[in-house]
Amino acid sequence: MAKKIKFNLQVNGVGVSSLESLQNNFNIEDIMEHFKSGLLMRWLEVQGLETELKEISKLSEKSDNFALAQGILEIFDMDKELDKNALKITLADINYKEYKENLLKTNENLEKNAKSFLREYHDKFRDIIWDIIKNSKNVEKIKSNLKIIENDYFDLFLLQFQTLVSVFKTDAPLALIFGLGTEKIRKMLLAYINIEETQDHNKYCYIGDEIEVSVNGVVASIKDETKEYLNSINLKPIDYLSYGYFEAISKVVYESLKFDYSKLGVIKIFKGSTEGLWRDLVARNKRVLVLEISSSAKASQIPKDGETNKPIGIDEINGKSIILNGLNYQSSNNNAYIVYVEL
Repeated sequence: MAKKIKFNLQVNGVGVSSLESLQNNFNIEDIMEHFKSGLLMRWLEVQGLETELKEISKLSEKSDNFALAQGILEIFDMDKELDKNALKITLADINYKEYKENLLKTNENLEKNAKSFLREYHDKFRDIIWDIIKNSKNVEKIKSNLKIIENDYFDLFLLQFQTLVSVFKTDAPLALIFGLGTEKIRKMLLAYINIEETQDHNKYCYIGDEIEVSVNGVVASIKDETKEYLNSINLKPIDYLSYGYFEAISKVVYESLKFDYSKLGVIKIFKGSTEGLWRDLVARNKRVLVLEISSSAKASQIPKDGETNKPIGIDEINGKSIILNGLNYQSSNNNAYIVYVEL
């Protein structure tokens, strides 16, 4: 009989050689991929993990990714370790990845099928927007769809930015809130708000290494801080932006981000005094979007071991939509408050 050669299974960027190592580096997306390729079963066999191999083999007929993931988590005793909301987002990413792979397989000859491919690409983007609107209160759906937009449809999103912001304001305000928790969409929202503050209707901005403006026909360099900001947001899909149009969009966005927080269940408001002591509102391992704070209160992200709180207040928070790792709150005023949302 041929000798079984042991090998390491790549999970979460680490080559695992034992059940304990697999659990310590557990990544459901990697495990599901290895299951579907058959590599997981081969690894279990050569490692002599017969109990796990027997249980995993029972899942072979399951085609639903959620049921498959639940089964794998239970077999490896990881079902209590993963956050269910995070799992839903991961599975949505897996489903979409499989959709893209299947789409590419059916469009191998892109020259012959370009029109059909592009039509489907635009239709898929439309479906994603409608999915956000139809599930306007489903946080997991919204976050998953925003991630897909950033990864695959950002240029289309950019082209329809003003329209989409107006639509989201009316029909899916949580998409704007959680858009502030993303990378690219956040930059766009904050860019429009930031540039509105310059109050110059005749300005034309070129975003690149050199930035100049035309004010009443006179070309001049804009302020260094504005230049630095425009370069930092790195809006490569756009070369030239008419400030009149830019200012109009920024006004729409700015007004759209003023919400009645009481109508949005995921947005939390903490009111009251902590008698000058720091109070943990959100654990350090959670990202927090801080929307507003009163003048008599201070906030801080949860400090690491050995560090102290770094207080910030109304000037650093209001209108900035800052993101912190965890949230501490401090006040001696019974009327003080802070508004935030866990991302």
